[in-house]
Amino acid sequence: MIRYLSHSEIDPEKWDATIDASYNGMVYAKSWYLNIVSPGWQALVEDEYQSVFPLTSRKKYGLSYLHQPFFTQQLGAFGRETMTASKVEKYISAIPESFRLIEIQLNHENKISLPDFKISERLTHHLDLNRPYESIYKNYSENLKRNLKRAQQNSLSIVNDFETGMLINLFKSNRGKDLATLKEKDYATLVKLVAEGSKGNLITRLGIQQDDKLEAGAIFIRSNKEYIFLFSATGVKAKETGAMTLIIDHFIKTHSPEAMNLDFEGSMDAGLARFYKSFGSKEIVYLQIRKNKLPLPIRWLK
Repeated sequence: MIRYLSHSEIDPEKWDATIDASYNGMVYAKSWYLNIVSPGWQALVEDEYQSVFPLTSRKKYGLSYLHQPFFTQQLGAFGRETMTASKVEKYISAIPESFRLIEIQLNHENKISLPDFKISERLTHHLDLNRPYESIYKNYSENLKRNLKRAQQNSLSIVNDFETGMLINLFKSNRGKDLATLKEKDYATLVKLVAEGSKGNLITRLGIQQDDKLEAGAIFIRSNKEYIFLFSATGVKAKETGAMTLIIDHFIKTHSPEAMNLDFEGSMDAGLARFYKSFGSKEIVYLQIRKNKLPLPIRWLK
């Protein structure tokens, strides 16, 4: 039986044990991660935590709704046994009516068909690391190999001791200037995630620093069966030197052969998707679901 639990009713130890034992478990769904990205999150739970479904809620104008938090690409249903379409649909049907708007993303193992929901396909890219580096390198695109050679000729060296704030400032000065959706509170959330993840040795920082200035950097987080490319930033000079190519290649070289995937965490952007594919990664589809039950005037605004 699937039951709704308020935040105070959730047993974090049982919850995390389920995520750890789930065939589709992800770090996004761990209780500590949810506490940071969605304080007060609630849940749907099957029996004694046989499977679970986090509810990341917000309230605006007195109305409760479900949203997808930043830095949390996929959630949905997680279980110790295969989550069939029927099971996932039961979970979605069990979402309390009090949530007047639902805009969430399921994990890539959740497949559904619900006519009263708008369902959109989204993409991420996975690279299988469980091969010798030489085998992975052979599948790099020719253009990527050229960029990697150029980066190596520029004598760029990898650093891993930069502060999260340095990377965020680099991002704000470049790509972040065009992203009005990310607010200061969201960057603060990222700082908390990295700090907490570091306590469990889940975080890897890799960057390129020249003249004591960070030119490019990336943060990876270890999930159940994968590493997630959580956040990155590149400066103007680094784009010319191929620094990000060198960073990702270094990570791949360090972690192969491990029985893990590298999840590039995107992208719906065609240019980024081409870049991730150039490492030999494959497209992985996950679903975004949406249902709007807001009162009519607010629904039109939304």
